[in-house]
Amino acid sequence: MASASITFVLTRLADQAVKEAALLRGVDKDIRLLRDKLEWLQAFIQHADQERRKGANGYVALWVRQTRDVAHEVEDVLDEFLRKADLDRLAARGRSACGGRWLKLAASFTTQVAVRHDLRERMDGIKDRLKEISDNVDKYRSKQLRSNASSSSAAPNASISAAPAWDEEIKVLGFEVCQDLENHLLSSDSRRSVISIIGESGIGKSTLAWKVYDSSNIMKKFDVRVWINVPPQIKENDILYFIYKRLCPEMDEDKLKHSTSTTESIHKNLSEYLRDKRYLVMVDGLANFTNWNSILQSVPDKGNGSRVMIITRLEENEARYADPKIKPFKIDRLEKVDSENLFCNRVLIRSNSQNHNKGSSSESLEPDQMVKVSKNIYEITQGVPLAIVLLAGLLRTKANKEWDKVFKQLKSSEEPKHVKRILALCFDDLPSRLKSCFLYFAGMPENLIYNARRIVRLWAAEGFLKPKKGKTMEDIGQSYLKELISRGMIQLVKKDINGGVWLVAIHDRLHAFAQLEAQEASFLEVHDNADVLAPASIRRLYLQNYMQSYIPMETPFPKLRSILCDFAEERSENLATAPGSSRTQAASSNDLRHHALRSLQASKFLRVIDLRGLRIKKVPHAIGDLIHVRYLGLRSRNLATLPPSIGRLINLQTLDIKRTEVVEIAEAFWEIPTLRHVVANKLKLPEFVGALNNMQTLTGLVCCHPWSNNKRRPLNNMVFLRNLEISGLNGNHWEGLEDAFKKLESLLYLHLAGKGIPSKLFTNFTLRRLQILELYGEINASGDKLDEQYTLPNVTRIVLKESEVDKKFMDKIGELPSLKELVMSDRSYVGEKLVFSDSGFNSITNLVVTGLPELQEWEIRPHSIPKVRKITVGNCPMMKIKLCIEGGQGLKDLMPDLKEVAFWNMPDQEISIEPENEDFREKINNVTMNTKSDDITSAMQRTGRWRAGMIAGDIFQN
Repeated sequence: MASASITFVLTRLADQAVKEAALLRGVDKDIRLLRDKLEWLQAFIQHADQERRKGANGYVALWVRQTRDVAHEVEDVLDEFLRKADLDRLAARGRSACGGRWLKLAASFTTQVAVRHDLRERMDGIKDRLKEISDNVDKYRSKQLRSNASSSSAAPNASISAAPAWDEEIKVLGFEVCQDLENHLLSSDSRRSVISIIGESGIGKSTLAWKVYDSSNIMKKFDVRVWINVPPQIKENDILYFIYKRLCPEMDEDKLKHSTSTTESIHKNLSEYLRDKRYLVMVDGLANFTNWNSILQSVPDKGNGSRVMIITRLEENEARYADPKIKPFKIDRLEKVDSENLFCNRVLIRSNSQNHNKGSSSESLEPDQMVKVSKNIYEITQGVPLAIVLLAGLLRTKANKEWDKVFKQLKSSEEPKHVKRILALCFDDLPSRLKSCFLYFAGMPENLIYNARRIVRLWAAEGFLKPKKGKTMEDIGQSYLKELISRGMIQLVKKDINGGVWLVAIHDRLHAFAQLEAQEASFLEVHDNADVLAPASIRRLYLQNYMQSYIPMETPFPKLRSILCDFAEERSENLATAPGSSRTQAASSNDLRHHALRSLQASKFLRVIDLRGLRIKKVPHAIGDLIHVRYLGLRSRNLATLPPSIGRLINLQTLDIKRTEVVEIAEAFWEIPTLRHVVANKLKLPEFVGALNNMQTLTGLVCCHPWSNNKRRPLNNMVFLRNLEISGLNGNHWEGLEDAFKKLESLLYLHLAGKGIPSKLFTNFTLRRLQILELYGEINASGDKLDEQYTLPNVTRIVLKESEVDKKFMDKIGELPSLKELVMSDRSYVGEKLVFSDSGFNSITNLVVTGLPELQEWEIRPHSIPKVRKITVGNCPMMKIKLCIEGGQGLKDLMPDLKEVAFWNMPDQEISIEPENEDFREKINNVTMNTKSDDITSAMQRTGRWRAGMIAGDIFQN
């Protein structure tokens, strides 16, 4: 990992030499010589790092550690230099504003001379130390180190990019195992039973369970299903909370506050909701059964065959505690044939179909070569799926002639643990730029699902992403993720609407390896408390504690670059304001301690601050002095204000205040030129902003100022904006928005909420890249011309809410060529009859109609939705479905791809189909009756494939 540290410092030296050429004048020669020396060391340190991991000898470990320390010292010197330079710029800006131009020039010149002098002295000291390290290597162990560096036993460098196969379909083997597990769930046992899935880590428990969970038989059997991932250490009340939030996402925190006890309210509401339903609850990652009975009491046993399934690493005798009457379901290793099939699926088949890389691993394998390869695969992996996937990910980056070298090294290893030695080799084979990115997963919760956008933004803030001409940092981060996925180092959970990476996960074995390697290399420290042993040396700190909502954070960390926190957020702290709360409860709530964040003031090099779950009421004014901060994430329900000094963070790229009550930020913040992403809840967009040319994401914004007479409209200069979510719009904004659309050619996601949304906004061809359009509020189509089309050629998803559109509007959006998903909710349509045009909606695959109480009839014509796969209907109590089946046609002729029809909040006697059609009835799954919600999100989550992480509201956010 020392090689990655050197690579990172080298990249920063090169970047700053370009950016700060004028400031570095006079010391540029020293920086160039230092860079040359570090590059020379890097050529040898990578192999020495591998020797260090093997524990070969003390000399190698000492050399690696000392070289890494020097790289860190270079980073410290560079950051201190840049910090002084940035502070000088801020001071000069203040002097310039006061009219002191000559004073500004004189003061800046004096400061720069002093800064350069200090930089040169410290650089000289570092060069002397590097020379001493090199002399010691030559003196004591030079021959051995150099022979290790050139040893042929070392794994060859990656020769082929793995990224082209990043999104391949994962083949699930073990049909008989899946069938047995499915039979357990579908058994005639009427009592609510608990099935534990056990097996060694890496055996594929979650993969097999997910395959069964998503099968059509399971979907038909159970009224509601929920899958949650939980970290190893979590309170049972939190498990219930996340089950509840997955089943009832419309139940927000405010509704829970109006109870004397949040926990009691969750127990009561969850039990009530599941009372008449056959449910399947799957919990992935449960590490113990402490207070397990408390969880079972809230998921009622009504003798209807409901099931709870647990995926655990516990042994069989421990897992039996979940349900003594049911033997745990054990998953074993793959047989030799299945091992070969899985390997071939991962490394060969995809490459053959794409024929992407010349000389790729699958291009010229002869039958006798395949026999040899298959033998090696089973011998090395011992039938463990994780080991097979990792080895395949490694080999797909190699030409065929290099495979034998990899096999030889793995078989010659004395390490008996096959997964561990393959994982170490895979990590060593990563390019240095990817090693830091992979190790960053050590600073994220175990066994959860992560938002790829957040990961990329963190990488960018850390400086891990190497700029490329013509590509944004977000594009580069996506390519890094794809390569890690292709190599099997992380798992793809879900792709986004663009076909890119949206949600990812990391296997617990790889997560443990990342934490161990990160700590060994002094890359990142993981703790459950801020009281650590050596705070003066920690550069990155990850604090995780799901058992407590408050821990002291008074320790200063002078070298800290990043601090990431995940804590058990206190959900009952607002009970003091809830009706019926007792004085004792109110006093208890007011006595809750809140973090003041004062300790962060000592961490002057901080680049990343991402705090989740901490109770924070205010942020100290001194935050403005942390001039290096590029990522500021503060998710706390108690936070309502940010200090004006936030405008001094002139390097800030991302501000994430999604789960806060912050509604306004100082004007200086909107002048920061480096801003790329602002993720908020209900943040006021000011009347004037700076030239935010780098802005890519604006979500949770509210318009509070008219744009009609404003020539400097806020969105005008955000030409690279990709995601926009804005509310509070009215007649004072539409003209300005129309002008902005002419420049916002990069928009991919657009959410507008307001009054009188003019449909003419979408007759302009400039929104040709837009893919997701969400319109909340009445749409004004009065100015539409009959022959005028909506030019949105790439829109794949449209959501309408309270839009009150008519048939003419529907006919026009039906002509959009790429539209695949249409959601109509909450009075989005006016009229008693809904008929889609025969000439439109030819690409629709997913259709949701909900919250239309006046709709009496929906007529499905022979050619109106020919490719639909899934229909969801809810909260339309007066509606009947009329199938226009003519002549000898059947349902397969009308909708040949239809797989599922889901009704919710529509009692069975109100589901009217004319003419009555048995084929259509057979498609009806997941009939959820008499639910209280009219929320479209609830309907789609209940009836679709929905896998949840523990932080239910966080992982699906920007």
